[in-house]
Parts: sequence; structure tokens; C-alpha cells
Amino acid sequence: MYTLFFFDDWHLHNRINLDRKIGTPKFIPESIFRDPIADSAWGYPSVIQDPNTDIWKCYYQGETKESEKHVPLLAESEDGVEWTIPDLTDRVSLKKRFAPNQLFEADGFSEWCGVYADPNAENTDEWLKAFVNFRPEEKLRLEGRLGTSPDGMQWKIHDDIQWHPTGADPGMFIFWNPYRKSYVLSVRPGLADRRQAISETKDWKTFTEPSLILQPDALDTPSALFYGMPVIQYDQMFIALLWVYHTDPILRWDDKFKGLLEMNEGDDIARIMGKIDCQLAYSLNGWHFQRTLREPLIANGEPGDPTSGCVYPTSIVNYKDKIRIYSSASVGEHAQLRSDPDTRQGSIFMHELRKDGFIYLEPPGGTGEINTKWILWNSGELSINASLPYGDVLVEIMDDRGEIIPGYSYEDSIPFRGDSVNWEPKWSGNKNMSQLAGKVIKIGLRISNGRLYAVRGDYQFLTIAESRRYIVSGDQPKPRPGF
Repeated sequence: MYTLFFFDDWHLHNRINLDRKIGTPKFIPESIFRDPIADSAWGYPSVIQDPNTDIWKCYYQGETKESEKHVPLLAESEDGVEWTIPDLTDRVSLKKRFAPNQLFEADGFSEWCGVYADPNAENTDEWLKAFVNFRPEEKLRLEGRLGTSPDGMQWKIHDDIQWHPTGADPGMFIFWNPYRKSYVLSVRPGLADRRQAISETKDWKTFTEPSLILQPDALDTPSALFYGMPVIQYDQMFIALLWVYHTDPILRWDDKFKGLLEMNEGDDIARIMGKIDCQLAYSLNGWHFQRTLREPLIANGEPGDPTSGCVYPTSIVNYKDKIRIYSSASVGEHAQLRSDPDTRQGSIFMHELRKDGFIYLEPPGGTGEINTKWILWNSGELSINASLPYGDVLVEIMDDRGEIIPGYSYEDSIPFRGDSVNWEPKWSGNKNMSQLAGKVIKIGLRISNGRLYAVRGDYQFLTIAESRRYIVSGDQPKPRPGF
């Protein structure tokens, strides 16, 4: 199966009168969670539905007045929307506890981010994995250690496993890459180096050196930085939520906002004021990443809103026909809460996005049209994700030379009006896509007053050379995953 998304035009011959737009996740007010003890502005929630109990677990961190630093915490939910704090006192034994929902000792603990449910380690003692930072007495240095757990309650910190050569502050995330058959880390290149790098491991013991993949460029705001980038596999590709930190472009020194940071006047890290929002990035192979429109997927809210200062979308969960995005956020800008964590500016919450809703095509007015490049149609029907409650969409099928296949023209297409994540086009005379199995085709879509999100089916894209070889000699090209 293959899904055509519209992050770019690579698989299109043409795109006429169709604008590319970023999706708009819907904020779910009832999902707002504020820990009664700890400030969760830098909570970085990881939300996982327990496969044995169906209970939703939210792993995060928070600062308490007593701890004066982060502690690892847990919240639970029956629906993944409204959260409660469990009392773990009798289930998790700690020498020193700062909160009833604290998961493990906080002595030396700096931060954690991105708890990962390993699909290759279910029902083992290392099902859940997390990158945990500890801060030694030496200033401006971190030790990155691996944490593992069979159930999310009992955690083991592996002091002998270092996942980063110099230590890296959040965000740090993990995803499985089936093309490389490895676990890939989305991390910073080094401590306080706010760019994006990746490394990988196959055994959870040895990790490659971080390789730089993205840094702010000329299209970003002045002095922008990248704060983190969670990644998920989505069908055959990978989608990333890039945290863009819009810093103050003028180097300033102000003790009022220095907070708990120990800096020298003139340090570049003094750029501690600014807002953080989230843009989209994507990858075909989970190793080389690209950026699309430079508009926020999740933007900052109005002054005083939970997202008005900084927003960190951390956890992406496919749930039914929706995509749930869980974030932590602060009302104030990046360093304001460091001045006074007791202001309790932080919260955790959820947005919902329709299936495939990260990006879409929409005519600015009138009718828009796309035509794909060469496709080898293997079998079955075409599935289209589109929203057209007051518009319609038509589908046309052409041969490898762009000539309309008889019976598959726009005129023969039975129009669709409505909202569906899996509409299957049909043509008059009982024509359907399964009758074209084994043929090289091109697909045309004509849309009015609506949005086109994705096109799914059992097919593969071909180059012109592959197309000709297949038609002339029947030489079917091998699939090229990651291309």
C-alpha cells in the first residue's frame, strides 16, 4: 500500500489552482491538565495506551517547590482526554518523594523526554524506553542514560549505557525505522546546541555519533533556534513536529529573567527569552528530513492562553480516525517561568487532527486539478481522503502517455460530495480501479470547494524509464521503500 500526501509536488505532473495549506489541529479544552503539585511547562508528555488495561498513561516531568528541579511523573486517564494523578506511594518505593505520582528517584535527575513503547520488546522488561538526563556536579554538562521499564511503574536506569557522547537537553525522541532496521534518535547535536541531529542504535548499547540534519535557515525568523523534533512513522513516510524557538535577536542581559540559569554576561545562551511554536518536517526514509511550509501546525495562542508563551507538541497518537497530539506549554515565554516556577504557568493538553490532516490541497476559488506521475496499479480500489460538504471531486484515469482510458474520464466519474477519509471512486458502466490491475496509469483529480488530504491504494510510483521497461518487457521494478 502507498499513500500520496501533499507535502510537496514530487509525485505530481501538475497542480493547477490548488493551494498547499497546513492543517489546523483542534484544541480540546477539556483535555487541559494542570498538576496540582508540579509545574509542567516543560512537561514533555508521552502518552501511551496500556495494551493490557486500556488505561491511558501520561509520562511527564514537573518542578515542585520542594524539589527545585524536575521530577519524573505519571498521570492516568480512561479516555486519553481527562487526567488524574495516581498515588504511587505503595507501588513505587522511593527514598525521597516529592510528589505522590513520582516514578523514580530524582537525585541527580535533570530531565527526561519521549518515553517510547518499543514494538519489538512487548511483554519484556524493556518494553518502555526513555532517554534520561542526569546532571553531574560539573556545570554545563549532562550524562544521558537509558531508562527501561516493563510496565511504566518500575524503572531501571542503566548507568553503563550512554546514548549521547556529550549529553543533550530536551527534546530527545526515539522511533523505529523499518527501512534501516534500527532505532533512530532525534536529538540535539550537543548540549545547548539548538539544532536537530539524528543517531541510531540496533542493540540499545551502542549509539552512532549524532549527525546534523536541520538547522535554522534564511526563511526562519531572525536568530531562530530548534528546540526539539518528535518523529513518528506515518504510512510509508515519517512526520516530524519541529519546535521552532523564536528568540530575541538582540543580545540582552537582564538579571530579572536570568532565573535559575548561571550565565556570564555576553554568553550566547543569554538568549533565553522568546516563544516556541511547532512547524512540520517530513522524511521519506526516516534519515533525511525536509521542511514544508514555514507556518505553524500548532501556533501560540492569545495572551494568557495556555499556549501563549511556548508550546511543545511531544506525543502523536493515532486513535480511530483522528490524530491526537499531546503537548506541554507555558503561558509565559521561555525563561519567564525560570524566574519563578511557583507561578505555575504550565499545562498539558491535547489537540485533535483529522486522519492525514497535517497538510492538504484546496482551490482558492473555482476548480483545482492535479495529475500524478506514472503509477503501476497493482490491485484493489483507490481510497481518497477529502472534505467537500459543499463541493465535489471527480477522478480521471489515464494511460502512461496521458491519454484517457475509455470509461474513466471526468465525464464518466460519479462525483462525490461529503466528508470521507476513505471514499472509493467509481465510474459509470460499473467501472472501477480493480479492473486496471497490472497497468501503468496516471491519476487525475478535479476538486471544487473542498480539501484533498491523501490518496491511498495498492500501487507504486515509477520513473519514466521504469514505466517504459515494464510496458515493453514486463520487467516490474522492485519497490524502493524510502524513495
